[in-house]
Amino acid sequence: MKPSLTAALRTALTGVVLHGVFMVGIPTLILRRTGGIPLLAVDIGHFRWLGAALGGFGVYLYLWSAVRLLRRRTSAVPGVAPTVLVKDGWYARTRHPLLLGVVLILLGEAVFFSSAWLLAYALAYWLWLTAFVVLKEEPDLRRTFGEPFDAYCRSVPRWIPRPRRPAEPR
Repeated sequence: MKPSLTAALRTALTGVVLHGVFMVGIPTLILRRTGGIPLLAVDIGHFRWLGAALGGFGVYLYLWSAVRLLRRRTSAVPGVAPTVLVKDGWYARTRHPLLLGVVLILLGEAVFFSSAWLLAYALAYWLWLTAFVVLKEEPDLRRTFGEPFDAYCRSVPRWIPRPRRPAEPR
């Protein structure tokens, strides 16, 4: 199924605004305010490029998840009730791959810029996301989808992706 143009535009606009603030704006302010504090900057040399890889994987995971939700004609926008319980692809390995992508981007920035302050921000953001997921998103999903969502929660971890299961022999 193709997503509607309105849903795609709403998702893109929400992503640009939220990511502009939380993944670009705030980290930029943190780096500007803490850049001159040598005790908080750790030189990790060429390992900083691992941060770029981590952030790049986070971008992939975020975009993959948003596209998957749009193709299934359900929402990727916070606060908009979903209409379909997506359980395939990355959603079969972690319940919140879109949000995990956001956290990986922030962790990647922290590593790339060798910033303990950005690491603290990434961890605080992850804690906030966890509270949001536990207190708001998952109860809403439970009310909407009932037992199928409970079964999904029992079989798929919230954050840390489980390894791909080997294909069963025919």
